Amino acid sequence: MVRLSRRERDAAPALTLLAGVTVALVWSALDGGGYQHVVNRSWIPLTSLGIGSLHDLIAQGAMAVFFVAVGFELKREYARGALHHWRHAIPASLGAVGGMAAPAALAIGIGLLTRTPALVHGWGIPMSTDVAFTLGVVGLLARGAPPTLRVFLLTLAIADDVLGVVVLTVAGSSHLRPGYLVLAAVVVGASVLLGRRRAPAPLIALAVAALWLTLAAARLEPVLAGVIVGLAIPADTGAQTIETWATRVSTVLALPLFALVSTGVDWSTLSGRGSTTTIVIATMVARIVGKVVGIVGGVALARRLGAPPPSSLPVRLVAAAAVPCAIGFTVPLLFLRADFPPSSSTYAAFTVALVATTLVASVLAAPSLRGALRRH
Repeated sequence: MVRLSRRERDAAPALTLLAGVTVALVWSALDGGGYQHVVNRSWIPLTSLGIGSLHDLIAQGAMAVFFVAVGFELKREYARGALHHWRHAIPASLGAVGGMAAPAALAIGIGLLTRTPALVHGWGIPMSTDVAFTLGVVGLLARGAPPTLRVFLLTLAIADDVLGVVVLTVAGSSHLRPGYLVLAAVVVGASVLLGRRRAPAPLIALAVAALWLTLAAARLEPVLAGVIVGLAIPADTGAQTIETWATRVSTVLALPLFALVSTGVDWSTLSGRGSTTTIVIATMVARIVGKVVGIVGGVALARRLGAPPPSSLPVRLVAAAAVPCAIGFTVPLLFLRADFPPSSSTYAAFTVALVATTLVASVLAAPSLRGALRRH
């Protein structure tokens, strides 16, 4: 088996996600009707669970696998890794909160000023960072960066994504079914027991599937199943094996499939609409400016509270590292799907905005990171 370096492991998910995005954009541009027919046709008999199309099934299922890997990695870092001492996690965690709040506030503010209701309603879309893309871009661009930078970004991006899913769950929950919530709690307890007994990966996968179904039936965001199981299982040798399995499945299958069914654009809806330009520009500004201001502000607050980041992470390096945090597809697309129908011009405008932000943030990240590292 070929062993990959840390940089290659960080870059692989970003590349497969990018491949899915590229195929979706090209397919929808060449055959928009065919793409929409395949992805959004209501042909899956799970409407009682809120799963009515191929997109719903892949998006919710793929992201559950992705967040299993995310949950395991976060649990491992807290259990015996760089975040074992809770004070080390405070700067990145507060940076994540600031990096979520500032873009959301900017989107709402710009929406009110420009009288664009879609920006106000879709305040959650500019909010979240993308773990896969952010670490991939930093891994490719920031050679010679201190190891603490990766740990900081890993913690920030994971906390951002997990909090994003929690916000999505709370904001989008309606008509909860208490009976299924009780059943979901039972499944979580069973998952903890499975982890302590070092159960094989198929049983853990069964636990994720069971929790996914019970959360969907309870009218909660089923993606949360991956996070819960990943955090619930003790970080031991067995958990590391499952984390490796979940990471590989996520990289090879879950992320590119999610991007494929989520980022196709109905290009015909974008022509001749002034609000499209406003949504695209405002989302880009909210993500890029908001992330830098929010993350730097959160880290500054941690310093004021007596929990500064490591000395190897000065303000200029934190600010430079905040630029690629503007990249986001996974959780932002979950918010987008929850807020707007996929055939609408608003959905297409936000999708274009996320793609454009990814390109711009990736280009800006290169000089900002390299400049900060030269002065480091």
